[in-house]
Amino acid sequence: MKTTQTLAIATKHGSHESALPHKNNHSSWILLAALLPIFASPVQAASVSASSSVLYNLGDFNGNYAIYGSPTNSAGFSTSTVGFTVPAGNLAASGSASVSFGALHANAFAGAAGAVPYIGQGTQTRGLAGATWIDELTISSPTLTGSAFARATFSLSGGLASYSGINNVGALGNSTVAAVVRVNGGTVFSSSGQLVSRNGIIETNTVSGTQSSSGLTGTFSFDVPFVFGTPFQLSASLDAFTQALATVPGDEASAYSNFGSSGYWGGISEVHLANGTVLNGYSLSSTSGFDWTNAYPTSTVPVPAAMWLFGSGLIGLVGVARRRRH
Repeated sequence: MKTTQTLAIATKHGSHESALPHKNNHSSWILLAALLPIFASPVQAASVSASSSVLYNLGDFNGNYAIYGSPTNSAGFSTSTVGFTVPAGNLAASGSASVSFGALHANAFAGAAGAVPYIGQGTQTRGLAGATWIDELTISSPTLTGSAFARATFSLSGGLASYSGINNVGALGNSTVAAVVRVNGGTVFSSSGQLVSRNGIIETNTVSGTQSSSGLTGTFSFDVPFVFGTPFQLSASLDAFTQALATVPGDEASAYSNFGSSGYWGGISEVHLANGTVLNGYSLSSTSGFDWTNAYPTSTVPVPAAMWLFGSGLIGLVGVARRRRH
């Protein structure tokens, strides 16, 4: 599938630029939030991983170009940021992610405003950012055995913004996000959203996941299955993706997936049996040393300077182009 090929190349690490094959079917470039969780690291007992990438195409069959951020890692923390601008062509994109055990942050921006000679058929920008933590937990008890459930919470905050010019010919802004919590590879919580604006009209505004009726963001509770005394893997990921497409001069589009201040692990409130009986007299240990019974201590996380630079810069260019047209 063409969209899968493009997404797969964005999972590589290290700063470099590479040309991608031209794709004639431009409608296939509207990527879905369901395809976002692509940044997961190989299975490890305890690890954190952040990644970022941008892609741009100057149109008129010039091919796609991708740039990948180099992650910076320290004990229990990882961050990755990348961005680019083409001022003469009014193109910009950026991605930024950071992660520590219990905390995930991801931002992505993409924008394109029509300008000759840089805007042609298929001109687009994309920004991606992903954060993942993985840990191995054991819940033990001198008196309890067998299967049980830990009641956990996870909070997600942020928002999606997509813009395209009214009465444009081929402008599209696409912003998406996906958050997932897994136990031994199986999903116990997920929340994803997508907002697509095409030629000034919102054509897609969807939320999906295990608790989609509660909305995209908020504080969510779910059960973590386990067996007393048996280690299990707990992991979570947050992926932001944006895409801006401008087909002809005069088209304007931008997209922002702003989840730089979430999502946070909210701790474990209780351990219970399948019938709801609450249990006591247990302890939890983890390979990372993080205490998963407690909530991650949240604080305000500023959006990286690069994100504001790329975002506000292109929005200004879009405003100028719009005023000129009127």
